[in-house]
Amino acid sequence: MREADILAMTYWDRATVYRPFKGQLKNGETVFYRKADGRKVYENIPCALSTHTGGSLARELPAGSVPTQYQLFVRPEVEIEPNDYLEITSRGKVTRAMAGLAERQPSHNNIPLVLEQERV
Repeated sequence: MREADILAMTYWDRATVYRPFKGQLKNGETVFYRKADGRKVYENIPCALSTHTGGSLARELPAGSVPTQYQLFVRPEVEIEPNDYLEITSRGKVTRAMAGLAERQPSHNNIPLVLEQERV
């Protein structure tokens, strides 16, 4: 049994991954599909969602925001790209987030996530 297989036994959460893409309407207009309108590349894949960071205040005019970040752990063969949109089900709760650049290891991929909608 490989290290990736051992770690995967701790992946109790599930994720669906959508990838943004550019398409064309019948009238020739170009449209950009993103978030859940994007191309579904993975459905119900095992993963492990970390505890959130709690956020740190970023002051911008006219209001501040508190971006909350997570880490997502998946098997090394799962290719999640920056700007992919994820819907992760963890303990019955759905978390929607955007992916950052993955840190790839032989045993797992570690993907930084930012919540879909920041609270202002």
